[in-house]
Amino acid sequence: MNGAEKLRVVAFGGGTGLPVLLRGLRDRVGSLTAVVTVADDGGSSGRLRQELGVAPPGDVRNCLVALAGRQRLAEVFNYRFGAGDLSDHTVGNIIIAALADMAGGFCEGVEQAARFLRTRGEVYPAATESLTLVVRYADGTITRGESVVREVGKKVVDVSVEPEGAVAPPGVIEAVEKADVVVLSAGSLFTSTVPALLGGGVHEALGAFSGPVLYVANVMTQPGETDGYTVSDHLRAIADHAVLPTDVLVHSGELPSELVGRYAAEGAAPVALDREVVEALGIRLREADLLSQDFGAGVRHDPGRLAEEVCEAALVRL
Repeated sequence: MNGAEKLRVVAFGGGTGLPVLLRGLRDRVGSLTAVVTVADDGGSSGRLRQELGVAPPGDVRNCLVALAGRQRLAEVFNYRFGAGDLSDHTVGNIIIAALADMAGGFCEGVEQAARFLRTRGEVYPAATESLTLVVRYADGTITRGESVVREVGKKVVDVSVEPEGAVAPPGVIEAVEKADVVVLSAGSLFTSTVPALLGGGVHEALGAFSGPVLYVANVMTQPGETDGYTVSDHLRAIADHAVLPTDVLVHSGELPSELVGRYAAEGAAPVALDREVVEALGIRLREADLLSQDFGAGVRHDPGRLAEEVCEAALVRL
């Protein structure tokens, strides 16, 4: 794509959404930096965090694998043990934890893992230490920890992190300052996308950023987290915590009725696009067919289609 090969992109997020975006962008743009949430406290990451005191490596691992030049080694990183004391741990999580311990810090461990995998791009944790998500609900109650949000199932008012002074790595701020476009990936709004933006210094860096900030809108709501949320509700939540996006990329097209029914059984529904409200916010709306046609794993963005639209949206704004 003309011009895309020179784009400098910084992408924030975590979960399954950010790796999909990275896989699509890695061979299309000139510079790619991923900033990944470190607020996870469940599963393998939660166990390593509790037992070893290391920042949760799972989301970071997924992004490293997405950018890996050494694919065979990436497969090893993603290998998950099925039994015994290592049950549900992935090899990559353990390696990152070991490298962090040997190198004297989580950021340094991630950097070394990136060298092993020969990643085509940079991967940074959202903060230099583990973050605990503090969630405040509409009824005034507060919980701590990312893994309990969906179980609580109440309307979220805002989220913050502890420790309050945890700063983003210097490389994150430098990457934003040099970027042509900042992309906020699709993913769990309050437990993935927003926490990736809460490292100290990020709010100020994004406030000073003059380029486009593009949000890749979620296709489906998430039970217990964004029930009933429209596209503009997602945008307002991001603005309340970090920055108002200049652009939003939304999937257009019908979803298979069987797939919608499967999600409905779990309490999820397609995110409604309230065009007039989005446009009233002064946000440029871009619609495209973004989904993978393989619905076996559910609704997922297609890496190539997503990356192409992100690049086009960025180039139009530059």
